[in-house]
Amino acid sequence: MTESLERLLASGIVRYSQVWEDHALLEDGLEITPDDDVLSIASAGCNVLALLLREPRSVTAVDLNPAQLALVELKLRAIEELTWEQFVRLIGVAPGDDRLHLYERVRPRLSRGACAHWDDAHPVIEAGIHWSGRLEAYFHGFAAEVLPRVHPPDVVARVLAMDDTTAQTRYFDEVFGVDALHSAFKSYFTRERIAGEGRDARQMRYVETIDVTHHFWQRFRWALTAIPTRGNYYLHSFMTGRYASENAVPPYLRRENFDRLRSLVPRVRTVLGEVGDVFRDAPRDAISKANLSDLFEYLSDEACAELFETLAARMRAGGRVCFWNLLVPREAPVELSARLRPLRALGEALHTRDRSWLYRSFHVDEVCSP
Repeated sequence: MTESLERLLASGIVRYSQVWEDHALLEDGLEITPDDDVLSIASAGCNVLALLLREPRSVTAVDLNPAQLALVELKLRAIEELTWEQFVRLIGVAPGDDRLHLYERVRPRLSRGACAHWDDAHPVIEAGIHWSGRLEAYFHGFAAEVLPRVHPPDVVARVLAMDDTTAQTRYFDEVFGVDALHSAFKSYFTRERIAGEGRDARQMRYVETIDVTHHFWQRFRWALTAIPTRGNYYLHSFMTGRYASENAVPPYLRRENFDRLRSLVPRVRTVLGEVGDVFRDAPRDAISKANLSDLFEYLSDEACAELFETLAARMRAGGRVCFWNLLVPREAPVELSARLRPLRALGEALHTRDRSWLYRSFHVDEVCSP
């Protein structure tokens, strides 16, 4: 990872207040058991907690950005301290005017670094942390300003409530995906705007041949036509800035999971640093399963090869690695296939079920015995 990108990711702002990668793909791809020790990119913590609910022996949440770890830590400590009703109010999923009071209850449990971050972010807490990230603010601009100029709320509500892909395709082609929407989408999701408002140009350094706008439009259409939209909380959050109901939410936000989640929180530790360093610092075979998000997107070919080599050398035999490609095609070098075997059919099959509309591919690799 380049020094400039490291500085960007360590800048101390929440870049992602939600995780936009479908936890169900990770759960089916990693096949977590009670003997597993899992490493996961921390991000906003949604998938860290989804994997925790599979009850592995341990979960290590890693991130270069202290703000992302402060967000994960706040969620962990709030789960321990609050009721479910209070927790969803604190993070902004449910309405509430007592968020700062709830934060003060959780604050004594936080590390000094997390306290420093959130003590300076009271307006964010009051407004609702869950939709406060840089990427979420960019998405909100589309949902709040662009989409309503093309379609009234009842049209958006209908497209999000369908469960017949044949009917969805017809509705998209005849009603929803009209030229006006296509034009507005193309104007909003340009490479330049994504780099300047949603992400950062340094995160797109290795994006070369792909037409970024066309990619996102095709993926958006796919998500609205190829799989049922009803209950798809990734789409609902993106298109409305909220969830449809308390039951149509990621696993860690579900009322029925909360008590079990609280009992599992002690199994999580957070680490500020690079993934490769965590593997190299841990004993060989200490980590058996890994969620690497879209990390390889930001690495050079040489850095990717080095990290794949580290995974093959340090992970437990029989373990698995899952990761997404967003705009940059990455996979383990063929020279490592005897030690890090790509499960291509599984990854491709899982990707056909991806409820998030962003990603071009999903990968599952299996660690083989040396």
